[in-house]
Amino acid sequence: MRSNLVIGRIVGAAIVLALPGVSGADALQERLLADMRATRSDGFAFRQTTAVERTGAARKTLVEQFDPRRPADARWSLVSVDGRAPTAKDLAGWRKIKRDRVPSYAENAKWFAGPATRVDANGVTTYRFARLPAGAMKIGSHDASADAQAEAIVNTRGSTPFVERVRFTTTKPFRMMLVASVQNITATARYAAMPGGAIVPAEVASRTAGSLMGKSGVLTTQTTYDQVQPVR
Repeated sequence: MRSNLVIGRIVGAAIVLALPGVSGADALQERLLADMRATRSDGFAFRQTTAVERTGAARKTLVEQFDPRRPADARWSLVSVDGRAPTAKDLAGWRKIKRDRVPSYAENAKWFAGPATRVDANGVTTYRFARLPAGAMKIGSHDASADAQAEAIVNTRGSTPFVERVRFTTTKPFRMMLVASVQNITATARYAAMPGGAIVPAEVASRTAGSLMGKSGVLTTQTTYDQVQPVR
């Protein structure tokens, strides 16, 4: 263990460890990563409610259903738009949205294996990642991973520890498609433990500040998950 420990120091009541990675450096980090990798993104059916607000536009709320037991092209369905049944126009626009990922605890395995600083204070374990590996945080066609940081808070109260909350922040502005400029993004994801011990998404909230065609604005989204059922 000593050969893998780069820095260990006591800061106030907190123990801070700077870790070179997960290979023998931190047993808890290795265990959390193994559980993330063992989670199947197609192991649960759920309902997803997303509220979107942007400067100068009305609030929009979509309710969608995901069921991996259905054929691949029918796993996602649109339940309602702003509290009403979707119209043909709603469905036509919704079907154009690319859905190449399913929200899952497993997604965190893409970046959680990276070098981290661990802080243990007041019974809470937190891992901080100064930058993310390529592909971990993509916004449209732009990969912001190298200019993003992550903080993961671990729930150790039960028999099986898990990452309960993750917070991502970008560290510098970037441009997209020549006409859009993003000043900063913050995103927070919460996870919950099912009765059987499986970890599933509970909520994701994000805030993006920037400009489009020279006009500044803010975009916020909040997604919640319910009716989560194991199917495999």
